[in-house]
Amino acid sequence: AEAGADMILIHSKKKDPAEIESFSRAWKGSVPLVIVPNAYPALDATRIRALGNIKMTIYGNYGIRAATTAMQDAFRRIIADGGVQNVHKDIVPVEEIFRLQKMDQVKADEKRFLA
Repeated sequence: AEAGADMILIHSKKKDPAEIESFSRAWKGSVPLVIVPNAYPALDATRIRALGNIKMTIYGNYGIRAATTAMQDAFRRIIADGGVQNVHKDIVPVEEIFRLQKMDQVKADEKRFLA
């Protein structure tokens, strides 16, 4: 904290969380700890909470990995079925994509700045 750290990100190259858990148990400082448990999926939220001083968990790249899996599955189905007829019902409507992109705001800004 004296050095200006708001949080400390702890990481281990090991494939199990033992080193992270050991460090967390030994840490007596006031600066909260942050982890990125990508390499140890067995380290679930219950175990993390039990450590007590890990205040943030970053699930790095899980969203993009899940999206990639879903896209690969959708395109496999499209190829196998010869079209989108069976995939269409299982995906979000394009309006949801526009909502997430805040397309209404984009259009309003275009009118405002491109007029």
